[in-house]
Amino acid sequence: MALLKELIIPHPRYDPDGELNAFYTAYYKFSRKNQKNMECENREDSPDESRESLIKRVHPFVEFLPETSIVLDLGAGRQIFERGYEDAYGRPKCQIVSVDIANIRKEQLLAQDYPHIQVSGRNMPFRDEVFEIAISNMAFDFMLPEVLPELHRVTKPGAQVFLNLHHPSLVQYDINRELTQVSRKIKYEEKYGKKSDDKLRLKRAVFLYHRYLRDSKVLFETDDQIKCYFNNGGFEVLFVNLQSDLRDKWWEVDLIKNFHLKDSH
Repeated sequence: MALLKELIIPHPRYDPDGELNAFYTAYYKFSRKNQKNMECENREDSPDESRESLIKRVHPFVEFLPETSIVLDLGAGRQIFERGYEDAYGRPKCQIVSVDIANIRKEQLLAQDYPHIQVSGRNMPFRDEVFEIAISNMAFDFMLPEVLPELHRVTKPGAQVFLNLHHPSLVQYDINRELTQVSRKIKYEEKYGKKSDDKLRLKRAVFLYHRYLRDSKVLFETDDQIKCYFNNGGFEVLFVNLQSDLRDKWWEVDLIKNFHLKDSH
């Protein structure tokens, strides 16, 4: 796929789902091959504190859901949320369905007892109004804009939605410098007939995608932007907080689905 060689965004014929599938499938396969560093590499995908915060926010609502209720984990990766939730509070009574665009084998999943579906968040194979809670940690804003009406479709009226979103500080570094350095390393390997380093190509893909995010201003810069966006999409914003650890910043956003979608949507 283009993402592993040269990411071209935007483009009239650009296939975002195909690109993301290629990248994340390769990412998780690479992590699987490197057993010694697997835990560390998978945690680079999102800060530990963001997942821990999401688990704490969700727990009071998930704890009392009956067995017939279903929770959606959107952009779940290797089910690290499910694993973390069980470690902190035990297995919930309700059902949790995880979805991710990457092709992740069952043996790669961290919590294999939960249903996992490879699917794009922009077009999910679920009937209308089936989920009582939806969660997404550092994934939802990479699926915009089509994911918002799809999330509205599959959640029940009054459903709670808990999101952690990237802050623009993610891409506030010298991306061009990093791109130049990693591209030089790749060209050097190719020039001297060395085996291509998948890790270098994945790094280049990340830098290219970060450049797109920066130049296109995809990530939310203010809480007012967040409130306006989700209110227009049929959700009431209950809580917005800018959180950080020593290295990363992220938005914590809690929503509730309105019982009636606005006519303007």
